[in-house]
Amino acid sequence: MRSADLPAVIRIEQLAFSSPWPLEAFDDAILQDAWVICSAEDLLGYIMYHNVLDESMIINFAIDPAFRNQGHGTALLKETLDIMVAKGIRTFYLDVRASNATARKIYRGFGFEDIGVRKHYYSLPDEDAIVMAKHIKETA
Repeated sequence: MRSADLPAVIRIEQLAFSSPWPLEAFDDAILQDAWVICSAEDLLGYIMYHNVLDESMIINFAIDPAFRNQGHGTALLKETLDIMVAKGIRTFYLDVRASNATARKIYRGFGFEDIGVRKHYYSLPDEDAIVMAKHIKETA
């Protein structure tokens, strides 16, 4: 993700979330581990990670609603998880709305497991977050 991508990212953010991040939240520090997926004409989605040592949190991930259910989110998640593992990340975390069965199914397909609940984490509407984690097994 580059600064030039931000207008399209903000547009998707506003379409995808009931409580979207403001432009100011997308600062240069966040862009260090952030990627977009594009077609020839459009920016289709984005994903952002925050890393500490060998752990990473997926802090924001969205696909433009007009391009969902076409495999773009799965492709973006797979590619970026591979990049992060190559950088030495061994544990991934994320929060997802309890009602977002589609996202939870995708994450489970990548080996994420439910590890906890954050009560009343989301607003508009008020909803719990499911905390999920994926641990990378060391290879011999």
